[in-house]
Amino acid sequence: MLRCLLFDGQQPCKLVVDPRLFGAEETGFPERVVEAYPEGIPLDLDPNWPLDLDLDSDFETLSLNLSFSGRVCRCRIPWPAVAMIAAGMGSAAWVHEAPLAEEPPPPHRKGRGGHLHLVE
Repeated sequence: MLRCLLFDGQQPCKLVVDPRLFGAEETGFPERVVEAYPEGIPLDLDPNWPLDLDLDSDFETLSLNLSFSGRVCRCRIPWPAVAMIAAGMGSAAWVHEAPLAEEPPPPHRKGRGGHLHLVE
């Protein structure tokens, strides 16, 4: 889905990743970033940005290049840690930028996956 949005559709995307769900393996995120956003790291992915994202994925993880304060890091994100995907730069209102929408997201159901919040 990300590949289609970013590269086929040339659509910028926003992701929020929950560092509490990264697991024990190295992720490549700078420690200061993880500490600054303990409940969700906001990521802006723009296919027109000069940085080559070098997007790769499998059933367990998403891997890509991200830049933090001008330093490029190869980051590995376990899929369960991806909390939100939003297409288009103005389309998502999230706690890192704006007040929450009036309608809360549906409650998480135990044992049924579904933790991902997709915003159009």
